[in-house]
Amino acid sequence: MLTSVAEHAELIRHGAVDILQPDAPRIGGITQFLKLAALAEHRNLQIAPHFAMEIHVHLAAAYPIEPWVEHFDWLHPLFPERLEIRDGRMHLSDRPGLGVTMSEQARAWTVAQEKISSPPAR
Repeated sequence: MLTSVAEHAELIRHGAVDILQPDAPRIGGITQFLKLAALAEHRNLQIAPHFAMEIHVHLAAAYPIEPWVEHFDWLHPLFPERLEIRDGRMHLSDRPGLGVTMSEQARAWTVAQEKISSPPAR
Protein backbone atom coordinates (compact mmCIF):
# COMPACT_ATOMS: atom_id res chain seq x y z
CA MET A 1 0.00 0.00 0.00
CA LEU A 2 2.96 2.32 -0.57
CA THR A 3 2.03 5.62 -2.18
CA SER A 4 5.26 6.95 -3.66
CA VAL A 5 8.52 6.09 -5.36
CA ALA A 6 10.31 7.43 -2.25
CA GLU A 7 8.61 4.89 0.02
CA HIS A 8 9.60 2.05 -2.31
CA ALA A 9 13.13 3.46 -2.59
CA GLU A 10 13.50 3.22 1.20
CA LEU A 11 12.62 -0.48 1.10
CA ILE A 12 15.14 -0.96 -1.70
CA ARG A 13 17.82 1.05 0.10
CA HIS A 14 17.46 -1.07 3.24
CA GLY A 15 17.49 -4.33 1.28
CA ALA A 16 14.06 -5.08 2.73
CA VAL A 17 12.43 -6.33 -0.46
CA ASP A 18 13.07 -8.94 -3.14
CA ILE A 19 9.89 -8.34 -5.14
CA LEU A 20 8.21 -4.94 -5.48
CA GLN A 21 4.44 -4.69 -5.97
CA PRO A 22 3.90 -1.09 -7.03
CA ASP A 23 0.53 0.22 -8.12
CA ALA A 24 1.06 2.86 -10.82
CA PRO A 25 -2.08 4.91 -10.04
CA ARG A 26 -1.24 4.88 -6.32
CA ILE A 27 2.40 6.01 -6.72
CA GLY A 28 1.71 8.85 -9.15
CA GLY A 29 1.13 7.31 -12.56
CA ILE A 30 3.09 5.75 -15.38
CA THR A 31 6.08 8.12 -15.19
CA GLN A 32 6.58 7.46 -11.48
CA PHE A 33 6.21 3.72 -12.07
CA LEU A 34 8.97 3.86 -14.69
CA LYS A 35 11.24 5.71 -12.23
CA LEU A 36 10.63 3.00 -9.66
CA ALA A 37 11.23 0.29 -12.25
CA ALA A 38 14.63 1.82 -13.03
CA LEU A 39 15.53 1.71 -9.32
CA ALA A 40 14.37 -1.90 -9.08
CA GLU A 41 16.30 -2.91 -12.20
CA HIS A 42 19.47 -1.33 -10.80
CA ARG A 43 19.16 -3.66 -7.78
CA ASN A 44 18.11 -6.63 -9.97
CA LEU A 45 14.74 -6.88 -8.18
CA GLN A 46 11.62 -8.54 -9.50
CA ILE A 47 8.40 -6.59 -9.86
CA ALA A 48 4.83 -7.82 -9.65
CA PRO A 49 2.64 -4.76 -10.25
CA HIS A 50 -0.42 -4.65 -8.04
CA PHE A 51 -3.97 -4.31 -9.36
CA ALA A 52 -5.03 -2.46 -12.57
CA MET A 53 -3.62 -5.14 -14.87
CA GLU A 54 -4.88 -3.24 -17.92
CA ILE A 55 -2.20 -0.61 -17.18
CA HIS A 56 0.40 -2.84 -15.59
CA VAL A 57 0.62 -5.44 -18.35
CA HIS A 58 2.18 -2.75 -20.56
CA LEU A 59 4.53 -1.50 -17.86
CA ALA A 60 5.57 -5.02 -16.96
CA ALA A 61 6.30 -5.75 -20.63
CA ALA A 62 8.80 -2.88 -20.61
CA TYR A 63 10.66 -4.29 -17.58
CA PRO A 64 13.79 -6.27 -18.55
CA ILE A 65 13.61 -8.75 -15.65
CA GLU A 66 10.69 -11.12 -16.12
CA PRO A 67 7.79 -9.60 -14.12
CA TRP A 68 4.58 -10.96 -12.68
CA VAL A 69 1.20 -9.26 -13.24
CA GLU A 70 -1.85 -9.83 -11.07
CA HIS A 71 -5.12 -10.72 -12.76
CA PHE A 72 -8.55 -9.97 -11.30
CA ASP A 73 -11.56 -11.56 -13.04
CA TRP A 74 -13.94 -9.43 -10.99
CA LEU A 75 -12.79 -6.33 -12.94
CA HIS A 76 -14.20 -7.75 -16.20
CA PRO A 77 -17.41 -5.65 -16.01
CA LEU A 78 -15.31 -2.48 -16.37
CA PHE A 79 -13.93 -3.27 -19.85
CA PRO A 80 -15.53 -4.91 -22.89
CA GLU A 81 -12.10 -6.16 -24.03
CA ARG A 82 -10.25 -9.00 -22.33
CA LEU A 83 -6.54 -9.34 -21.74
CA GLU A 84 -5.28 -12.40 -23.54
CA ILE A 85 -3.82 -14.99 -21.19
CA ARG A 86 -2.15 -17.92 -22.92
CA ASP A 87 0.24 -20.47 -21.45
CA GLY A 88 0.26 -18.61 -18.12
CA ARG A 89 1.29 -15.30 -19.70
CA MET A 90 -0.57 -12.09 -20.48
CA HIS A 91 -0.16 -10.87 -24.02
CA LEU A 92 -0.33 -7.25 -25.11
CA SER A 93 -3.10 -6.31 -27.49
CA ASP A 94 -2.52 -4.46 -30.73
CA ARG A 95 -5.33 -2.02 -29.93
CA PRO A 96 -4.29 1.64 -29.52
CA GLY A 97 -3.22 3.10 -26.18
CA LEU A 98 -3.67 0.76 -23.25
CA GLY A 99 -5.88 -1.40 -25.46
CA VAL A 100 -9.05 -1.11 -23.40
CA THR A 101 -12.11 1.08 -23.29
CA MET A 102 -14.51 1.63 -20.43
CA SER A 103 -17.73 -0.37 -20.53
CA GLU A 104 -21.12 1.32 -20.36
CA GLN A 105 -21.41 -0.04 -16.81
CA ALA A 106 -18.12 1.63 -15.83
CA ARG A 107 -19.18 4.88 -17.50
CA ALA A 108 -22.35 4.85 -15.40
CA TRP A 109 -20.15 4.79 -12.29
CA THR A 110 -18.15 7.87 -13.32
CA VAL A 111 -18.96 11.54 -13.08
CA ALA A 112 -18.47 13.72 -16.17
CA GLN A 113 -18.49 16.94 -14.16
CA GLU A 114 -18.54 17.85 -10.54
CA LYS A 115 -19.70 21.21 -9.24
CA ILE A 116 -17.52 22.46 -6.42
CA SER A 117 -19.04 25.18 -4.35
CA SER A 118 -17.07 27.80 -2.49
CA PRO A 119 -16.94 27.60 1.27
CA PRO A 120 -19.33 29.96 3.04
CA ALA A 121 -18.02 33.47 3.67
CA ARG A 122 -16.94 34.20 7.22
